Amino acid sequence: MNIVRLISSALPVFFLVASATAEDNPGLFEGAVRELGEPIHIQARPAWMSACVLRQTVRSQDDEPAQQIVTFDTHVEGNADSSILVQTVAGHEGSEDSPATFGYQHRVTMDRSGVPVSTEARAIAGFPIATATLRQAALDGKVDIRDSIFSGRTFRQGDPINRNAEETFRFLKPVLPRDLTMDALVEHKDESRVVGLIDSSGGRPTLLFRVDIDSTTMRRSSATNTVLRGSLLLDVESGLIAGEDWSVRIDRTSEDPFEIVTKVDCSLGPKT
Repeated sequence: MNIVRLISSALPVFFLVASATAEDNPGLFEGAVRELGEPIHIQARPAWMSACVLRQTVRSQDDEPAQQIVTFDTHVEGNADSSILVQTVAGHEGSEDSPATFGYQHRVTMDRSGVPVSTEARAIAGFPIATATLRQAALDGKVDIRDSIFSGRTFRQGDPINRNAEETFRFLKPVLPRDLTMDALVEHKDESRVVGLIDSSGGRPTLLFRVDIDSTTMRRSSATNTVLRGSLLLDVESGLIAGEDWSVRIDRTSEDPFEIVTKVDCSLGPKT
């Protein structure tokens, strides 16, 4: 299984509010979870940036575990009337400090409310991509930044991450096999919701989401069952993802099942 292929196709634990603590998910957050007292509007805000490292391991019955490391350097340009979410992605082997094996840049423009309105793909130095290919990727809707899934939305206690099957499929894009499309989705159950509010290590308010998705897709005579469980953190002030910790089991009738275990560590702060 080619992890790079899985990651690039996106072109990047259960909790009870009353009892969730750092022990439930060590390393992802610290302290207790509290309910949202009022709605929180999320918007990717100019002058903020994040540096995230994704470590993803694929485990199958027959092969040795294989790991992929991907860095996501994200910043927000523009102003309150028209902000631009810019993300540079690079894949590495061994560590995030090793030479990149692939890379690209995506840009998502948002309106005054933080809602994405247009997208653009760009090549980065060392990884040339034909202009026509980039243009077609944007036209086909293959340009995406995971942070933009949340921007422009207002969340209340218990609200879903994904409100319909189309949004669920978009959220699953990084882990679904590349040959599957929205048209192949035949069944899904998505209980991914806002669990509550925590404080980051820097003291900033952070939304905690439980990720809980079951999906079945069909292509020709082959079915793919996807089960995703875990959690995701979203920084309220910047509107950027602050961390992820989840695992997904993918079972295809035409081949052996495999599991993808993913941890995303992020550091956030004002752009300097």
